[in-house]
Formats: sequence, structure tokens, C-alpha cells
Amino acid sequence: MRYDITKLTLAADTLLPTLTDPRHIAIITNYRRHAIFEVTGHYARILAPDMCVDVPDYWLHSGGASVHIRGHADVTAIYASLVRAEICVMMLENERLWVDEWGFSSMATFHTFMPGTWAINKGAEVDDLDAIYIQTTEQSMQWPYDEHGRMIGERVWIGAPTFRKCPPEQVITREEAEARLMPLLDDWAYPVLGQSKAAAKITEPA
Repeated sequence: MRYDITKLTLAADTLLPTLTDPRHIAIITNYRRHAIFEVTGHYARILAPDMCVDVPDYWLHSGGASVHIRGHADVTAIYASLVRAEICVMMLENERLWVDEWGFSSMATFHTFMPGTWAINKGAEVDDLDAIYIQTTEQSMQWPYDEHGRMIGERVWIGAPTFRKCPPEQVITREEAEARLMPLLDDWAYPVLGQSKAAAKITEPA
């Protein structure tokens, strides 16, 4: 089965029309944009002043270990490494979202595309280092937000992975994800709390 990458934000797209609280709308819209920027490799826009606080704070919990990543430079380095390794493209399925004043929670199945050279380091049985593999995990996330509707950080719990070789015709590249997702970016106005939409616009660094 080939995933429809345009359904990446299905949970947010379903929830947004039901929301009436401006803060809740800002939080879920921020998350929706974040997901598109992450999968397309535009990590600088995730950490821009209209999207994220000055000192983002990430906790990643997986396999009994916890990793703490704090600060703009270190978080940027993590996103940049994912793009370099060609493992930023992922698809979410069966996502459930809850939003409140503090931020949102999510539960979903994550399918991450990765080269065989990376999958083998993750514990996959790889018979072709040049092939693309899909890592599947169950993940739970809690993201707090500040008073302006900007992401403070991520708290992510990752379940045990499974792997399968992806047939070439089912591979989704970052370039394809960008071509299909970026036109959907402005389907929702981006209500940064306390700013006009024009004031929230930024230019991504070259």
C-alpha cells in the first residue's frame, strides 16, 4: 500500500473545524504547520520566532532511555541530521488529538521512511543496504505551548519498532512530500495569538 502523504495532517484537519477557542485553534494550527515543515525538511521554519519559543525543550523517551535536547542550536542540529540522513519523511495513521489550554496530546502510528544503512543501525534485518525501509512505531506526544500559541517543546514516548522493506513504487521522497504538502500549508489561517497574520509571516533562511 502506498501512503497518501496529503493525509499526514488528517487528525488536525478534522479537529480544527470543531474548535472555537482561539488558543486551541492556534495550538493545533501550529502543530499542523510543524508536521508539514518537519516532513518536508523545512526545520528552520519550525523554530522560527512565530512558531517556537527562544529556548525549545525536547524530551525523547525510547527503549528505556531518555534524551533531553534543549536550546535552538541543539534542536536545529537534530532536525538537520534527519534531513541529511534522508529520514525526515514519515506518515501518521490513526492519530487522535486532544487540545487544552496548556497544549495538546497525540497518539498515533508513525511510519518513517529510511535508507537500509540507517535501518540496520536501528535493529532492522536488512538484506539490501540500498533499499528504503519503513520503521513503524506507536508514539505518544505531549507538546506544551506558551501564551502566544508558540511551541515550548516536545515530550515524546516511542514504542518498540518494526521494519519492512518498502517496494520502490511505494517510496515517498522528501521532494515528493514537499510538492504535495507545501501547497496545503495555508489551508488554515495561522492565528499567532496577539499578532496579525501579516505580522506572523517570516522568510525562511537560505
